[in-house]
Amino acid sequence: MKYVKKEKLQDGSTVYRFVPPEDVRKAGIVKQQTFSDGRTARYEVPRLIEKVDAYRRGEIKVGNVGPTSRIKHVINYYLASKQFASLASSSQMKYEAELEKISKSPLGELPLNKLTAKICNEVYEGWVSSHTVARANERSRLFSVVINFARSLDLLNDNPMSKVKKLKHQPYTPIWKRQQVETFLETAFTKFEWRNTGLLVMMCYEWAQRPTDICHLQWSNLDLPNARVKIKQSKRGAEVEMPIEEPLLTMLKKQEKDWGFQKLVVPYHRASDNAYIPLHPTIFGPILRDIKAECGVPEELKIGHLRKTAITEFVSAGVDSTGIMQVTGHKNISSLNPYMKHTYEGAKTAQNTRKGYKNV
Repeated sequence: MKYVKKEKLQDGSTVYRFVPPEDVRKAGIVKQQTFSDGRTARYEVPRLIEKVDAYRRGEIKVGNVGPTSRIKHVINYYLASKQFASLASSSQMKYEAELEKISKSPLGELPLNKLTAKICNEVYEGWVSSHTVARANERSRLFSVVINFARSLDLLNDNPMSKVKKLKHQPYTPIWKRQQVETFLETAFTKFEWRNTGLLVMMCYEWAQRPTDICHLQWSNLDLPNARVKIKQSKRGAEVEMPIEEPLLTMLKKQEKDWGFQKLVVPYHRASDNAYIPLHPTIFGPILRDIKAECGVPEELKIGHLRKTAITEFVSAGVDSTGIMQVTGHKNISSLNPYMKHTYEGAKTAQNTRKGYKNV
């Protein structure tokens, strides 16, 4: 049998040693075992070999991990964890995409206990050279998440990536202009097959929410007779309650007549099994591009940018931080700092407010 060595001991007895390949052992799929009974070996070894073969076929990603496990196996262990499962689906997609690239790189083959600050620094510099500073910083952040997860399991004492001095970069998120939003919506509502994507954009913009939370919004979250909506945000679990203004209220009433027989506000009908599932970037992405091409809205503007657009408008309109947090679900005022931009509209609002103040 594969991976089995038959040995005779000094006392004359025979043992059967199962020695699986090193990478399979490192992944925690199976470990080396010794059987003193041939009958037991004939029963157990084929089961162990099947685990090895399943790992080779990709059906098993990881078993248990230890300090000597390769980083790619630690990553797989993290991706199978409850901690990862608690993330929003959009975050999971981003984490998986970046961590998979690390797994397939030479870094993924390195044993966890061989990871040093020097190696992390070399890897980071390679990411900067191959991509951008922003991309390198994001990848190092996600890698640190995995390393800190390994620390929580007592697999290592510190996080070498945290010792790497990162280069500074200026995050850039395009902002929609109000006219661009209106032009997009006017176009989206001209075709029935575009309407759900149009409503998705409209709700993200009106309520300053993330696309993931709107895609999973259910009719039970809406109180149309009283024009109110409750949203529990998937990222941090914050709950917000807001009014539904016109013309969105009328649009949602019409949407309920057409789609109220199922639970999702903006569903996607999957014809293969006749299921109604949440819109997903792979679903609304192509439709979004078609609508933008039709109405001339720049391709760089994404649905995810609408939340920042709305918050920036709140700031420019002079809405105080507490009021903004009631809508956005932010728990700390410091979280709004990235949106505090110096704009002409904001300065004008501040000046007008000042003029209305009477110093008595």
